[in-house]
Formats: sequence, structure tokens, C-alpha cells
Amino acid sequence: MAKILPSSLSAQSKKELLKDFYDFVSSLNRKEAEEFFHEFLTESEKIILSRRLKITKMLLQGFTQVAIRKKLGVGVSTVQFVRRLVKNKR
Repeated sequence: MAKILPSSLSAQSKKELLKDFYDFVSSLNRKEAEEFFHEFLTESEKIILSRRLKITKMLLQGFTQVAIRKKLGVGVSTVQFVRRLVKNKR
């Protein structure tokens, strides 16, 4: 798959692309979503996204960063990245 730098797109283009993506994904049922992500994401992308979601869930459940790192086998920077995202959304 060709790569694109987000900075090469206008803000409006990014907004429209993401809106279309979110609209499409939110319209899928569970089976359709599984098929979509299986076909459109690489194995690595699926794992990265799944780990970020699991880290988010664990942080919201009160797990410590150390416990998350040990349980999921992720690095300090990964947990801190997700923690900042969660903290900024509260």
C-alpha cells in the first residue's frame, strides 16, 4: 500500500477522508467490521491498534503503567503515548 504523509493533505481533505472512514466503519455490524479490518489492515496494524485499545481499557480500569507493560509486553513509550491520549480526552 502506498504511504502518504498527513502533512501533504489539506486540513479539509483530511477532515473529509476521516469523516468518510468513520461513517463507513460505524455502519458495519460485527461480522462486517471483522472482515473489513482483516482485509484492509496489515497484521502489524491490527496488532498496534488492538494494543492501543487494550492499553486504553486497562488505564481506564486503573491498572498501573508497570502492570500494563508486564501484561502486554509493550514498552514504556507505548503506554505513555496512550496515557497522554486518554488524559487529554478527560
